[in-house]
Amino acid sequence: MVKLLLLDIDGTLRPKGQSCVPPENVQAVRALQRRGVKVGIATGRGRANVPAALLGGLKPDCWLCASGAQVLDAAGNELYATRMSNEEMYALVDFFEDYDYPLRFVYSDASYAYVEYAEFARRERAFQLHNHIVDGEDQDRHLQDMPFAAFGFLPPEEVERFQQKYGYLGLRFLYSSVDGCDILSPGVDKATGLNALAGALGIALEHCAAVGDGDNDAPMLAAAGLGVAMETATPAALGAADATTPTVAALCRKLMEE
Repeated sequence: MVKLLLLDIDGTLRPKGQSCVPPENVQAVRALQRRGVKVGIATGRGRANVPAALLGGLKPDCWLCASGAQVLDAAGNELYATRMSNEEMYALVDFFEDYDYPLRFVYSDASYAYVEYAEFARRERAFQLHNHIVDGEDQDRHLQDMPFAAFGFLPPEEVERFQQKYGYLGLRFLYSSVDGCDILSPGVDKATGLNALAGALGIALEHCAAVGDGDNDAPMLAAAGLGVAMETATPAALGAADATTPTVAALCRKLMEE
Protein backbone atom coordinates (compact mmCIF):
# COMPACT_ATOMS: atom_id res chain seq x y z
CA MET A 1 0.00 0.00 0.00
CA VAL A 2 1.44 3.36 -1.05
CA LYS A 3 1.47 5.96 1.73
CA LEU A 4 3.90 8.45 0.17
CA LEU A 5 4.13 9.34 -3.52
CA LEU A 6 7.08 11.45 -4.72
CA LEU A 7 6.82 13.15 -8.10
CA ASP A 8 9.49 14.80 -10.21
CA ILE A 9 8.28 17.97 -11.95
CA ASP A 10 9.91 18.56 -15.33
CA GLY A 11 9.19 15.77 -17.79
CA THR A 12 7.02 13.98 -15.21
CA LEU A 13 4.30 16.05 -13.52
CA ARG A 14 4.76 18.71 -16.17
CA PRO A 15 5.20 17.03 -19.57
CA LYS A 16 7.75 18.54 -21.90
CA GLY A 17 6.35 21.41 -23.94
CA GLN A 18 3.73 22.44 -21.37
CA SER A 19 3.98 25.62 -19.31
CA CYS A 20 2.64 24.10 -16.09
CA VAL A 21 1.28 20.87 -14.60
CA PRO A 22 -1.81 19.95 -16.66
CA PRO A 23 -5.25 19.76 -14.98
CA GLU A 24 -5.58 15.99 -15.46
CA ASN A 25 -2.43 15.40 -13.41
CA VAL A 26 -3.50 17.87 -10.73
CA GLN A 27 -6.92 16.27 -10.38
CA ALA A 28 -5.51 12.74 -10.23
CA VAL A 29 -2.95 13.67 -7.58
CA ARG A 30 -5.58 15.45 -5.50
CA ALA A 31 -7.77 12.34 -5.63
CA LEU A 32 -4.90 10.32 -4.15
CA GLN A 33 -4.41 12.91 -1.42
CA ARG A 34 -8.10 12.64 -0.52
CA ARG A 35 -7.52 8.91 -0.07
CA GLY A 36 -4.86 9.70 2.55
CA VAL A 37 -1.72 9.34 0.41
CA LYS A 38 0.90 11.99 1.14
CA VAL A 39 2.25 13.54 -2.06
CA GLY A 40 5.65 15.18 -2.30
CA ILE A 41 7.54 17.04 -4.99
CA ALA A 42 10.97 15.52 -5.76
CA THR A 43 12.92 17.88 -7.97
CA GLY A 44 16.37 19.12 -8.85
CA ARG A 45 15.03 22.64 -8.35
CA GLY A 46 15.40 24.43 -5.05
CA ARG A 47 12.19 25.17 -3.18
CA ALA A 48 12.44 28.82 -4.24
CA ASN A 49 12.59 27.68 -7.86
CA VAL A 50 9.08 26.18 -7.84
CA PRO A 51 6.50 28.95 -8.29
CA ALA A 52 2.93 28.08 -7.33
CA ALA A 53 1.71 28.70 -10.88
CA LEU A 54 4.01 25.96 -12.18
CA LEU A 55 2.14 23.33 -10.13
CA GLY A 56 -1.27 24.35 -11.47
CA GLY A 57 -2.88 24.54 -8.04
CA LEU A 58 -1.38 21.34 -6.65
CA LYS A 59 -0.54 21.61 -2.93
CA PRO A 60 2.20 19.12 -1.96
CA ASP A 61 2.40 17.64 1.54
CA CYS A 62 6.21 17.75 1.49
CA TRP A 63 9.20 18.68 -0.65
CA LEU A 64 12.40 16.94 -1.73
CA CYS A 65 14.41 19.63 -3.51
CA ALA A 66 17.90 20.26 -4.90
CA SER A 67 17.99 16.58 -5.88
CA GLY A 68 17.77 15.43 -2.28
CA ALA A 69 19.89 18.07 -0.54
CA GLN A 70 16.89 20.04 0.77
CA VAL A 71 13.88 18.30 2.40
CA LEU A 72 10.94 20.35 3.71
CA ASP A 73 7.46 19.88 5.09
CA ALA A 74 4.40 21.55 3.55
CA ALA A 75 4.94 24.72 5.58
CA GLY A 76 8.55 25.05 4.43
CA ASN A 77 10.17 23.85 7.64
CA GLU A 78 13.50 22.17 6.97
CA LEU A 79 13.53 18.47 7.82
CA TYR A 80 16.95 17.67 6.36
CA ALA A 81 19.62 19.55 4.43
CA THR A 82 23.20 19.26 3.24
CA ARG A 83 25.30 22.00 1.65
CA MET A 84 28.25 22.14 -0.71
CA SER A 85 31.72 23.04 0.55
CA ASN A 86 33.86 26.01 -0.44
CA GLU A 87 36.29 23.66 -2.16
CA GLU A 88 33.52 22.08 -4.26
CA MET A 89 32.24 25.51 -5.29
CA TYR A 90 35.73 26.74 -6.16
CA ALA A 91 36.42 23.72 -8.38
CA LEU A 92 33.15 24.10 -10.27
CA VAL A 93 33.51 27.84 -10.82
CA ASP A 94 37.13 27.41 -11.91
CA PHE A 95 36.27 24.75 -14.49
CA PHE A 96 33.05 26.28 -15.85
CA GLU A 97 34.66 29.73 -16.20
CA ASP A 98 37.68 28.27 -17.99
CA TYR A 99 35.47 26.71 -20.67
CA ASP A 100 32.55 29.21 -20.63
CA TYR A 101 29.90 26.71 -19.58
CA PRO A 102 26.83 28.06 -17.69
CA LEU A 103 26.81 27.28 -13.96
CA ARG A 104 24.38 28.16 -11.18
CA PHE A 105 24.06 27.27 -7.51
CA VAL A 106 20.84 26.42 -5.67
CA TYR A 107 20.27 28.49 -2.53
CA SER A 108 17.31 28.85 -0.18
CA ASP A 109 16.07 32.08 -1.79
CA ALA A 110 16.89 31.52 -5.49
CA SER A 111 19.35 29.98 -7.90
CA TYR A 112 22.32 32.23 -8.57
CA ALA A 113 24.07 31.99 -11.93
CA TYR A 114 27.79 32.43 -11.22
CA VAL A 115 28.82 31.79 -14.83
CA GLU A 116 26.99 32.75 -18.06
CA TYR A 117 23.76 34.17 -16.58
CA ALA A 118 22.64 35.34 -20.04
CA GLU A 119 22.51 31.75 -21.31
CA PHE A 120 20.34 30.68 -18.38
CA ALA A 121 17.99 33.61 -19.08
CA ARG A 122 17.80 32.65 -22.76
CA ARG A 123 16.89 29.03 -22.02
CA GLU A 124 14.37 30.09 -19.38
CA ARG A 125 12.48 32.11 -21.99
CA ALA A 126 12.81 29.52 -24.74
CA PHE A 127 11.59 26.54 -22.70
CA GLN A 128 9.23 28.24 -20.19
CA LEU A 129 11.15 26.74 -17.27
CA HIS A 130 9.91 29.23 -14.64
CA ASN A 131 12.99 28.88 -12.45
CA HIS A 132 13.85 31.75 -10.14
CA ILE A 133 17.38 32.44 -11.43
CA VAL A 134 19.17 35.67 -10.62
CA ASP A 135 22.44 37.09 -11.88
CA GLY A 136 25.11 36.01 -9.40
CA GLU A 137 28.18 36.71 -11.51
CA ASP A 138 29.57 38.93 -8.75
CA GLN A 139 30.01 35.54 -7.03
CA ASP A 140 29.36 36.61 -3.46
CA ARG A 141 26.06 34.92 -2.54
CA HIS A 142 27.91 32.06 -0.80
CA LEU A 143 29.26 34.54 1.76
CA GLN A 144 25.78 34.43 3.38
CA ASP A 145 25.41 30.64 3.37
CA MET A 146 26.47 27.76 1.16
CA PRO A 147 24.35 26.30 -1.66
CA PHE A 148 22.57 22.96 -1.52
CA ALA A 149 23.67 21.87 -5.00
CA ALA A 150 24.67 23.15 -8.43
CA PHE A 151 23.32 22.92 -11.96
CA GLY A 152 25.24 23.36 -15.18
CA PHE A 153 24.98 23.07 -18.91
CA LEU A 154 27.92 20.82 -19.73
CA PRO A 155 28.38 18.31 -22.57
CA PRO A 156 28.59 14.84 -20.98
CA GLU A 157 31.98 14.20 -22.57
CA GLU A 158 33.39 17.16 -20.61
CA VAL A 159 32.71 15.52 -17.25
CA GLU A 160 35.80 13.33 -17.66
CA ARG A 161 37.95 16.43 -18.15
CA PHE A 162 36.57 17.87 -14.90
CA GLN A 163 37.15 14.61 -13.03
CA GLN A 164 40.74 14.41 -14.22
CA LYS A 165 41.43 17.64 -12.35
CA TYR A 166 38.94 17.50 -9.48
CA GLY A 167 37.94 13.86 -9.23
CA TYR A 168 39.16 13.67 -5.63
CA LEU A 169 36.12 15.75 -4.61
CA GLY A 170 33.72 12.99 -5.63
CA LEU A 171 31.20 15.37 -7.24
CA ARG A 172 28.45 13.66 -9.24
CA PHE A 173 26.96 14.90 -12.52
CA LEU A 174 23.41 13.60 -13.05
CA TYR A 175 21.80 14.59 -16.36
CA SER A 176 18.20 15.65 -16.85
CA SER A 177 18.58 16.79 -20.49
CA VAL A 178 21.10 16.55 -23.31
CA ASP A 179 23.57 18.87 -21.56
CA GLY A 180 21.80 19.97 -18.36
CA CYS A 181 22.98 18.28 -15.17
CA ASP A 182 22.52 18.46 -11.43
CA ILE A 183 25.88 18.54 -9.69
CA LEU A 184 25.84 16.96 -6.25
CA SER A 185 28.20 16.45 -3.35
CA PRO A 186 29.20 12.86 -2.52
CA GLY A 187 26.44 10.89 -0.81
CA VAL A 188 23.70 13.31 -1.91
CA ASP A 189 20.92 12.37 -4.32
CA LYS A 190 17.16 11.91 -4.39
CA ALA A 191 17.53 8.52 -2.67
CA THR A 192 19.17 10.08 0.39
CA GLY A 193 16.45 12.73 0.37
CA LEU A 194 13.78 10.02 0.17
CA ASN A 195 15.31 8.19 3.12
CA ALA A 196 15.40 11.39 5.18
CA LEU A 197 11.83 12.32 4.28
CA ALA A 198 10.40 8.85 4.88
CA GLY A 199 12.17 8.72 8.24
CA ALA A 200 10.79 12.12 9.26
CA LEU A 201 7.26 11.06 8.30
CA GLY A 202 7.55 7.61 9.87
CA ILE A 203 6.81 5.83 6.59
CA ALA A 204 8.69 2.68 5.57
CA LEU A 205 10.38 2.76 2.16
CA GLU A 206 8.28 -0.20 1.06
CA HIS A 207 5.23 2.08 1.31
CA CYS A 208 6.86 4.82 -0.79
CA ALA A 209 6.39 5.26 -4.54
CA ALA A 210 8.50 7.58 -6.68
CA VAL A 211 8.07 8.76 -10.26
CA GLY A 212 10.65 10.42 -12.52
CA ASP A 213 12.22 10.57 -15.96
CA GLY A 214 15.87 11.63 -15.61
CA ASP A 215 19.24 10.32 -14.47
CA ASN A 216 18.86 12.34 -11.27
CA ASP A 217 15.67 10.36 -10.51
CA ALA A 218 17.27 6.93 -10.89
CA PRO A 219 18.62 6.59 -7.31
CA MET A 220 15.19 7.52 -5.90
CA LEU A 221 13.37 5.08 -8.19
CA ALA A 222 15.70 2.29 -7.07
CA ALA A 223 15.28 3.12 -3.37
CA ALA A 224 11.48 3.43 -3.30
CA GLY A 225 9.25 0.45 -2.69
CA LEU A 226 7.71 1.23 -6.08
CA GLY A 227 9.84 3.09 -8.61
CA VAL A 228 8.01 4.25 -11.74
CA ALA A 229 9.69 5.80 -14.79
CA MET A 230 7.92 7.79 -17.43
CA GLU A 231 7.83 5.94 -20.75
CA THR A 232 10.02 8.74 -22.20
CA ALA A 233 12.59 8.47 -19.38
CA THR A 234 16.34 8.16 -19.78
CA PRO A 235 17.91 4.68 -19.87
CA ALA A 236 19.21 5.16 -16.33
CA ALA A 237 15.74 5.96 -14.97
CA LEU A 238 14.13 3.12 -16.90
CA GLY A 239 16.75 0.69 -15.62
CA ALA A 240 16.16 1.70 -12.00
CA ALA A 241 12.36 1.53 -12.17
CA ASP A 242 9.98 -1.31 -11.35
CA ALA A 243 7.38 -0.10 -13.85
CA THR A 244 6.62 2.62 -16.40
CA THR A 245 3.68 4.93 -16.98
CA PRO A 246 2.63 7.18 -19.88
CA THR A 247 1.34 9.93 -17.54
CA VAL A 248 1.16 10.74 -13.84
CA ALA A 249 -2.63 10.73 -14.09
CA ALA A 250 -2.62 7.16 -15.42
CA LEU A 251 -0.39 6.02 -12.55
CA CYS A 252 -2.60 7.72 -9.95
CA ARG A 253 -5.69 5.99 -11.33
CA LYS A 254 -3.91 2.64 -11.15
CA LEU A 255 -2.84 3.25 -7.56
CA MET A 256 -6.40 4.11 -6.58
CA GLU A 257 -7.67 0.90 -8.16
CA GLU A 258 -5.15 -1.09 -6.14
